Amino acid sequence: MAGSLAEDPASLGEQVAASVASVDPRRSLRPDSVHFLRTVALSVGIQGPTAGVIVGPAVLAGIVGAAGALSYLLALVAMSFVAYAFILFSRSSNSSSSVYAFNGSTLGAPYGFVSVWMLLLVYVSFAAGVYASTADIAGALLASIGFHVWWVWLAVLGWALTMVFGYLSFGLSSLVILACEGLAIALITVVGIAVLLHGGYRHRAFSSSPFRTHGIAFGVLGLGVVNAFGGFSGFEGAATLGEESARSQRTIPAAIAGSLVASAAVYIIFTWIVDNAYATPHALAADPAPLVHLATDYIGSAMGKLVNVAGVISAFGAQLACINAANRLLFSIGREVGDGRRASNLLVRTSTRYGTPRGALLVTGSVSLAALLAFSFERNAIRALTFIIQYGAYLVLGVYLLTVIAALVLVWRCDRRPIPLAILAIGIAVLSYVLHDTFQPLPNGPFRIVALAALASTMLGVAIALIPPVHMRLRRSELLSATRDGKAILNAPSAS
Repeated sequence: MAGSLAEDPASLGEQVAASVASVDPRRSLRPDSVHFLRTVALSVGIQGPTAGVIVGPAVLAGIVGAAGALSYLLALVAMSFVAYAFILFSRSSNSSSSVYAFNGSTLGAPYGFVSVWMLLLVYVSFAAGVYASTADIAGALLASIGFHVWWVWLAVLGWALTMVFGYLSFGLSSLVILACEGLAIALITVVGIAVLLHGGYRHRAFSSSPFRTHGIAFGVLGLGVVNAFGGFSGFEGAATLGEESARSQRTIPAAIAGSLVASAAVYIIFTWIVDNAYATPHALAADPAPLVHLATDYIGSAMGKLVNVAGVISAFGAQLACINAANRLLFSIGREVGDGRRASNLLVRTSTRYGTPRGALLVTGSVSLAALLAFSFERNAIRALTFIIQYGAYLVLGVYLLTVIAALVLVWRCDRRPIPLAILAIGIAVLSYVLHDTFQPLPNGPFRIVALAALASTMLGVAIALIPPVHMRLRRSELLSATRDGKAILNAPSAS
């Protein structure tokens, strides 16, 4: 089937679209219904840069001291090598399955299934963790005006709102995500400008000090880069809109690159501003929410509360984006392994009115809520979100490594161009370093359990892929049959 495509990427994209198309509105996503801004909104939403940068500089200051902005800059460079693999695949063909089609087309259906299984767990766990994050920020905001609410109730409220918007059309969901993140960035930008105009700490607002190493050991700087890596995860989320994005072969690569650069710019610029607004890295590390503190000091208490609001709305946009991405991945899995040609299959049921995967929403929403409630015994939301997000962070590193390896194999098999091979080899080296630094030695205490849970989840995905009926259905995948022309993938035109 694929052989007839020769090396024509346009034909490849058409055949991929045909392999997942359905005339049944009860099991169909809506093709060509999402344009660039709404596509990029999903990736940026998952990253949630505003919520991250409100606390991120303090975390990094505790690791690398005054070199926080440098850590984020190096993390952007490192993640760019990883993003190249996703861009390489998405230039020629796209589907809601994301890494399943990307990786399965090169190294086989089980490899692709394990990749998408892990990414599905990443998005579900990230959603659960961000419910807790939203609750924590909202709780602090309410406490500042005299109201004290148990964080779990706030998290469940956030989950309920996410389910409502997740069910409505993605066009509306994406507008909510864009509005949340756009308003949040506008608010913290006001704070950043105020700090710069006042000169920061002792008029060093424009100092390049945060971009210097200050003599710290390479290994310590590496730890900072590993931590900063987590802030950029989610750039690949746009790939789950492969069946809904207009001109997906151009829109999705551009969204992947654009979201990575945009989120990184927020982290780098605001970390630079915050670093230069504190007397010492120790003082910064001791402040749980530096941007809130700076907003209060430089503008007033009302602005401090508004920055808290910015964190809440950014976090809400993040959890909505995670659920939207998870829905589409589960929808694609249901289609591949659950006889998805029948609308009676829960996982592929879609709303005829909104075109959203309502069956998958029911499952991903329920699982994410269960993951949240499993940590409801924690006295504060921070501990809950730390464990849940860390679980997803372990898995997403594995997904990235699997995808970069698949891209390297693809290039090696087809034309062995030296520049793509070098870029992907660097990406593998970066991820290998990050994984080694993360798991050697194995974390102590509760994080050891989290790491082992991530490993067990991966092994469960392997076991599912090898179940004979599942394995046979994967081998008969029309989608993978349409994506096996490696030369067509590599010869796809640039997204630019």
